[in-house]
Amino acid sequence: MNAPLNRRQFLATSMGAVSFLPALLHSAPLLSSSKQRAFILVWLDGGMSHIDTFDGKPEAPPNIRGPLGSIESSTGGVFVSEHLPKIGSLMNQCSLIRSITSPEGNHDRGSHYMLTGRRLTPLLSYPSFGSYLHLDGSGDDRVPPYIAIPDAHVYARQGFLPTSRAPFELGSAPGTPGFRVHNLQPPPQLERAMKLLKAVDQLDGFPRSESEAARDAALNQAGSLSLNPRLRELFDVSKEDAATQKAYGTGTIGPSCLLARRLIEGGVRTVLVRDKGWDHHTNIQSSLTTGFPPKLPALDKAISALHTDLARRGMLENVTVLVASEFGRTPRINPSGGRDHWSRASSALLFGAGIQQGTVVGTTDARGEEPIEHPVTPADVFYTVLSALGADTERTLTTPSRRPIRIVDEEAIAIREILTT
Repeated sequence: MNAPLNRRQFLATSMGAVSFLPALLHSAPLLSSSKQRAFILVWLDGGMSHIDTFDGKPEAPPNIRGPLGSIESSTGGVFVSEHLPKIGSLMNQCSLIRSITSPEGNHDRGSHYMLTGRRLTPLLSYPSFGSYLHLDGSGDDRVPPYIAIPDAHVYARQGFLPTSRAPFELGSAPGTPGFRVHNLQPPPQLERAMKLLKAVDQLDGFPRSESEAARDAALNQAGSLSLNPRLRELFDVSKEDAATQKAYGTGTIGPSCLLARRLIEGGVRTVLVRDKGWDHHTNIQSSLTTGFPPKLPALDKAISALHTDLARRGMLENVTVLVASEFGRTPRINPSGGRDHWSRASSALLFGAGIQQGTVVGTTDARGEEPIEHPVTPADVFYTVLSALGADTERTLTTPSRRPIRIVDEEAIAIREILTT
């Protein structure tokens, strides 16, 4: 009997039950042990209109300010959409960046820049926030360190890093009919297969190779996650009381933010909530306010409930939240009643661990076209978030071609006004 060959044959025939496993591996930590913080990124996929959300222009002409009104937030002088009253009331407990500017007005290129802190190049795909922030040994090693709800943007993945840093993508989002996590429910034969694998392993007298050790770690974590009912319950938002579920709202973004909180509380270190449908070239008024679901009211409930819930549970000291998009949208309403791509100005909202309260960075001109005060780049935002999370931003990684790459762009500047330390 050739034990190593039999083991490979066994794995080849049994991997169907655990096909999601490579995404569940931990890798070496990139954060200092003194700041074991978690991260939730709420990604508004498609290009959030800054004027219709966090950079209201109530004094601008109608064709600029658009059909939606603005209200002054709890941070004086900051106007937000009238459809974001809950977020507006919490603005003095958040930090707001209103002066992000970028040359990238294409969805893919703009997303890559915001999610990785680097301009897109055909030579190298860079890792995203979540792939940098695996905290090996800092949380429950039975759960994936990086989870995407329902899936990850192509540039919210591991880039040039090993697949062990890829996100675990759920495949669907809570709030959608028939929501379930892909491959989470174990097949009847899984427990027996895991026991058989262990027995076969004992026949292999050779030292474990690096790839075999990585595969074993994935199998062990997947076995724990699938076979432990309490761990599987982390993904079940129906376990929350009715009042909490109501606070987050219906649709998908609210339940997804609630699931993000549950996962972070259960030991996950990075959760990406991807809310699609923010590319409003036509009828932006109805899309944002009366569509199904209405974008702004759903966002308002989800983000305000997430902030309140984290604070109530004492988690704001250890969780950093970023609400962002790939770029803004044109100040001028187009003939179709929408706004087109606009990379010269956009906004982002932050709160939680490492983030100052009531801080506003930057100002755009009266038409919301471009920053006139404190312009920052997506690379600066990336650097700032990693700093808030306690990352070793001076660390250098090595690409597969042995090229040294610093985890933040050499030209990036952290936005110190936002950071608590």
